[in-house]
Amino acid sequence: MRSHSKGTPIYHMYARIAFKKKKVVSERATWIVSVFDNPADIMAYDTKTMHRLEAECYGKTSKASRQIIIREITEKQKLSNSNLSIDEHKKQNKK
Repeated sequence: MRSHSKGTPIYHMYARIAFKKKKVVSERATWIVSVFDNPADIMAYDTKTMHRLEAECYGKTSKASRQIIIREITEKQKLSNSNLSIDEHKKQNKK
């Protein structure tokens, strides 16, 4: 068993996101909890966060094309450590 303190850090972040709804691009500030700390990795590997953001911005029954872009991370605070390494998280979310 691995030590809880040796894994990847888990961050609570505030980010600016952009999404298109009814041909209008909107921006919003929202919170994100993830082991990934840059926008490209969050969009590529953190499917739970991206699904939550889609449901928050578009709703569950929206038929619109759901594209969300994380523009920047405005604040970042370390919460804890994960039991997995960053590479293990990337492999786990590619399934």
